[in-house]
Amino acid sequence: MQANLKENIVLRLKAIADRESANTLNGQSRICNWVYNNLLSQALDLRQNFCKTQNPDTAKTLYTKRGLRNLLPKMKEEHPFLKVVHSSPLKNAALRLSQAIQAHQKSKKGKRAGKLAGFPKFRAWKQKWFSLFYDEPNKGFKVENQNLILSLGMGEERQQRSVTLFLPDADLLKDKIIRNLRITSEFGEFYATFTIQKELPAKKPTVKTIALDPNHKNLVYGVDTNAKAIEIAAPIWLKTFDKRIDELKGKRDRCLKKSKRLPVLNQQGKETGKAYYLPSKKWEKYNHSLKKAERKRREQTKTFMYTTAHSLYKEYDCVAIGDYAPQGEGINTKMRRAMNNRSLIGRFKEVLSWVAKKSGKTFLEYDEKGTTRTCSCCQKIVEGGINPSIREWHCAECKTIHHRDENSAINGLRKVLRDFSKNSETIVSQVPSLGLALIKERWAWCVSPSGMLCIPQGRGSENLAASRN
Repeated sequence: MQANLKENIVLRLKAIADRESANTLNGQSRICNWVYNNLLSQALDLRQNFCKTQNPDTAKTLYTKRGLRNLLPKMKEEHPFLKVVHSSPLKNAALRLSQAIQAHQKSKKGKRAGKLAGFPKFRAWKQKWFSLFYDEPNKGFKVENQNLILSLGMGEERQQRSVTLFLPDADLLKDKIIRNLRITSEFGEFYATFTIQKELPAKKPTVKTIALDPNHKNLVYGVDTNAKAIEIAAPIWLKTFDKRIDELKGKRDRCLKKSKRLPVLNQQGKETGKAYYLPSKKWEKYNHSLKKAERKRREQTKTFMYTTAHSLYKEYDCVAIGDYAPQGEGINTKMRRAMNNRSLIGRFKEVLSWVAKKSGKTFLEYDEKGTTRTCSCCQKIVEGGINPSIREWHCAECKTIHHRDENSAINGLRKVLRDFSKNSETIVSQVPSLGLALIKERWAWCVSPSGMLCIPQGRGSENLAASRN
């Protein structure tokens, strides 16, 4: 495997701005938000016009990648205040809208996976800060020591303008190739998100492998080539977060959102006939608390997944996981919501894949069809499957007592090792044979604030449950 493969990774650093710089950035973001909404208004008119006339020039402006962006020079002439913003963030506000329109078109025609994407809607700056995107390397920004210098537009006076932010962790960018930069803001704090180019390490030989069976009782249950079983506990605090978020949503939604009506003014300060509403202070208070709770949930979930992935790849050369993903199944509404909202299986696979690339290890996703209902000792298949509520079952053929997840992980490991033998790129001789007559060790892994906590367990699943309590 080549050792000079490169990958783009994202590095998010906190950027400290003084009051004047913060006001400048907020003003830049407001203008980009205004450009987005103004172009969306024009796009809606173009859409209506195209439906009536089928004019190809209209379609070229509305549905091509750079059609709306080409309207910016004329907008700058009509609205000179746009010239105080650097060309990159302005241009990308238009490109961002065009991408949303194209996603809607592809989704409508069935050419895009996932849920149906609707036509873009107008954005409220107070609800979400519009990010400033500098998409070209070292154009519009530069890093000097611990300072990030952002170039602004020259304005009508044609004077060079800039704003300086302080990066406490700027050392992380040393000797890195920066591809682009995005400035964001959350709760009054600014962040600089750099896309940098990183050289990936050479692929390491596969010596030690673990197969993971994903489920909802825990995050995953794994069996490795050394006859060791590991149960990785799911984050129990997600349920607490969801309960708190539901509570805040309920309190917020019972408050008056449209509290004060304010007219929309034009550039001359005259009323345009349009108006918008300010929410009540109580609504704002609960909404702010809700956003903070959602952010904390998101960050802790990310930390949990990366801690787990790094712990696995520290011990194993190859991590394989079953291809199961929740599809909305569940006995009741409460169970379906827990399985879909609190399941980390899909995101955890993405994290495992990325950590494998970064560390030179191997990530695989295997077909786990039939692994649960197949006896790992005699390969007898249970007709009709096994109900999810059954955690231990007896094989009618060889009388073996199986732990549901452990049996599935053993069968998954056998599948992975068989796939290794078919893959010419893998050094099969360095993968130990399975030989799992009995599991020799059982461990419970749980992510704690200080890292991964590993607890030795007995044979039965009852001991694992007792250790958690």
